[in-house]
Amino acid sequence: MKQLICKLASAASFLALFTGCSIDDEIQVKTDGPVSCSLTVSAAKDGDISLRSLSLDGKTLNAVWAAGEEISVYSISGEGVYELESIDPVGTLTALGSGVTTTLKGSFIDSYTPLAGNRLRLRFLSPDYDNQKGTLDYIASNCDYAVADVTISDVTDGEASTTFASFANQQAIVKFSLTKQDGTTPIQATSLSVDVDGWIFNVTPDAAASELYVAIPSASNSTVTLLATSAEGNFRYEKTGVRFIKGKYYGAGVKMTRIQTIGDLYYSDGTFSSTLEEGKTPIGVIAYVGTDAFTENGVTLRDGTTTLQSHGLVLCLKNSSYINWRGESLANVRDMPDVPYVDGTDDLFRTTNVSGFANTQLLINKTDDAASNYPAAYRAWNYSGLTAPDATTGWFLPSAQQWAKILTGLGGLSTSDIVWRGTWKDSGLTSAHNIDAAMEKAGAKGSAFDGIADSNRRIWTSNESTAGYGTCFYLFPSLENSQQGLFVSSHPKTGWCYVRPVLAF
Repeated sequence: MKQLICKLASAASFLALFTGCSIDDEIQVKTDGPVSCSLTVSAAKDGDISLRSLSLDGKTLNAVWAAGEEISVYSISGEGVYELESIDPVGTLTALGSGVTTTLKGSFIDSYTPLAGNRLRLRFLSPDYDNQKGTLDYIASNCDYAVADVTISDVTDGEASTTFASFANQQAIVKFSLTKQDGTTPIQATSLSVDVDGWIFNVTPDAAASELYVAIPSASNSTVTLLATSAEGNFRYEKTGVRFIKGKYYGAGVKMTRIQTIGDLYYSDGTFSSTLEEGKTPIGVIAYVGTDAFTENGVTLRDGTTTLQSHGLVLCLKNSSYINWRGESLANVRDMPDVPYVDGTDDLFRTTNVSGFANTQLLINKTDDAASNYPAAYRAWNYSGLTAPDATTGWFLPSAQQWAKILTGLGGLSTSDIVWRGTWKDSGLTSAHNIDAAMEKAGAKGSAFDGIADSNRRIWTSNESTAGYGTCFYLFPSLENSQQGLFVSSHPKTGWCYVRPVLAF
């Protein structure tokens, strides 16, 4: 192997000092030595420079080499827009010592011939930005990414040397300090999603934390959205015009707003909370959150003009009735020919034709006597026992796919336990109890809410399985003919099941 000794000036200075700044401001990078460089390798942990990590001393970040760290070497040619970089490395370098300065030594691959004047690009560590742990140690080991371009200055007796290597860091490091709107109460996040113009960085700390460090590539005039999950619910923050400059450290104090969270009580005024608020009327529990077809995003509301920008799905505290899906006087024909049947497990998890709102409208608009002809849809659509806010869809009969989301979201059920005409799943009983536990926050069962798990339930969806059968979720908390748990199947449209309305907001 051809030997390569890369002497970075007089053992390249590799200390980068970063002065803290706000999320909006630039900071000046101070350097130790003749060359301006930014964070490329980590500083000593607890003073032990044999371990590569980063440490934050006040508002100063320090970086040093650790012996044994490897650098990949690539060949580059051309200039500007015509510059080309070799796809695969042409060599590897290793740091010989630890500390602020070091000498890198390694070898070229046999197929590459180094010549004086050849240009090389040195890359330290391949970054993994998408999934992080929120600590400086993790960034040092997995996200610290720096490059330096050098030119081979001499090749003598099989040894090559290069010009001075000034490594430049390729990302900013941001310390997010998460608080509630009061600016003082910390949010102990179990996860944090950082969206920078659509590039999402998922941070999952080993233990809940209110201060999380995130490596983020440089961005200019960007929109940054934070979503934090905690034991107290979900929190959100958004800011536009944000700039992150590579190689710099930012400290960002973030006052976050609590947003809709599965299990929250939902009130007649359109607000929600994790516990019952005095003076408000709870009408349901948030069972699924998202901005998608399952939450009826983009549908036109009942006023005929307003388009819903959805956030979640609310399961009503009460059943609206116990009644048949279709009237006995109607012919045994398909009632919704343009909506695919639900007759298999895949149909329960499809992502199109999932709108219970549309299904319910279709049924009640088919006839002048929907109350008699399609009583389940009619009773859901016109339920008035608990008043739905104006800016929502109002109550409707959920689709089978929306019920699946309710059971996996609020109920905590695994998708593998929702099977078309499979075996009875005992886990469905746990799911029913989870739903009831969330509703108990509204008050006593029987008065404030109708339990899902207090008696054997057959619950209608707004879907057909055949011309003569509708789709039904069976939740039997107690044994009935050796049946207990969850079973998803069809039920005669003229048979009777419970109607549990939902709304999207």
